[in-house]
Amino acid sequence: MKLKYVAVAVAMASTPLAQAAGFYLKEQSIVSQGAAFAGAAARQDVASSVYFNPAGIAEMGSQIEGGVHLLIPDQKVTGTAAIGALSIAEQEPLSNSTIPNFYYTKPIGDGVAGFGISAPFGSKNEYAENFIGALDSQYVQLKTVDFSFAYGQKLNNNVRLGGALVYQTVDIEQRKLVSSVLLGQASTAIATLKGDSSALGITVGAQFDLENGGVLGITYKKGLEQDVEGTTTISNAFTMDVPGVGDIPIPADSYNATGTLKLPSMTSISLIHPISDRTDLMFDVTRYGWSAYDNLTVNTTWVAPLGTQPSVSEQNYSDTTSFSLGAEHRYGNGWTARAGVHLDPTPTNDTDRSFSTPDGDRTWLAFGASKETDSGVIWDFAYTHIKVDDTTLNRAIAAGDDILTASATAESTFNIISIGVRVPLN
Repeated sequence: MKLKYVAVAVAMASTPLAQAAGFYLKEQSIVSQGAAFAGAAARQDVASSVYFNPAGIAEMGSQIEGGVHLLIPDQKVTGTAAIGALSIAEQEPLSNSTIPNFYYTKPIGDGVAGFGISAPFGSKNEYAENFIGALDSQYVQLKTVDFSFAYGQKLNNNVRLGGALVYQTVDIEQRKLVSSVLLGQASTAIATLKGDSSALGITVGAQFDLENGGVLGITYKKGLEQDVEGTTTISNAFTMDVPGVGDIPIPADSYNATGTLKLPSMTSISLIHPISDRTDLMFDVTRYGWSAYDNLTVNTTWVAPLGTQPSVSEQNYSDTTSFSLGAEHRYGNGWTARAGVHLDPTPTNDTDRSFSTPDGDRTWLAFGASKETDSGVIWDFAYTHIKVDDTTLNRAIAAGDDILTASATAESTFNIISIGVRVPLN
């Protein structure tokens, strides 16, 4: 088959995305999940502050905190225009997935050290090969793991400071159609991009005790750039028609590929405000530096005389700001209840939105509870319902000399069931 270089370039130049707003998974603490993340950067009673604000561990004792979130998606993507044999169809690309968390704190010297394992970015979805979205992303799997090494210390009676060094690993796999009936041909080539990377980041934060007994927390996470190295694998041989060069046979083989995945910075301000001895109101505002993800450039080393060729896929994400409001009430007898609402806007737009994440503005409604046993062990529970605004997709697809548009609509909701435990070690 013949195929312009740009068709393969576009096929390789789109990144896999996740099922939270943008491609961020905020489910990193069962306690904070139950309050829709309101007050997350101001808490002082959970080892998961290693992730949200290391200053929050400054006066903690030794504790192990672990938990798991079960994500249950309900997403329907319906093609609104067909291209050749890629007929209009409805797809449900997402499947159930789990997000685990683990944290540990221990007093050392004048402060408290902490360690955490979390998965802040990740997703897995799949379309049928005869669905129009397969031209953009037929299968995608993104996995990230953060290993956080934190330390928090009390500066004076009212101020706590903290920081964490974060080692993050990334694994990416994506498949998509690079040729089909788009060009009036019966055979189809599937391009598979696989790669991995690692990078170092930092989190810094502070907490301030207020005169009314409340706490103000501020934290900043540095945005990382992951330089992914891997391969582009072509399933069927084809001929690449390169302007100025001619027809270049491309064997079915694996080719070296590199690219940069730009992840957003995050700045959070949280407040816990007591309104009685047993009840707190909680707030959070978080700013995401999504505009760093303006495009994705992939460099693939093909056969001679092509050599290494760059391709650029425009993403044009926008910075966003999320808001959370929640409350927590301590009933006594070891029971605590909490609830919250979280407004989480999407950084995507109707033109550049990818089929791998047909994302929209999200509204989270969360409920949670904790029970402390006689031994001091605390069990944490949370339930979250996420309503996603309906979205449209109009993704540009290169086919020979033509640029076609893969169009669809998406309807999505998510339910999350979370359970965890906090174990004191003192």
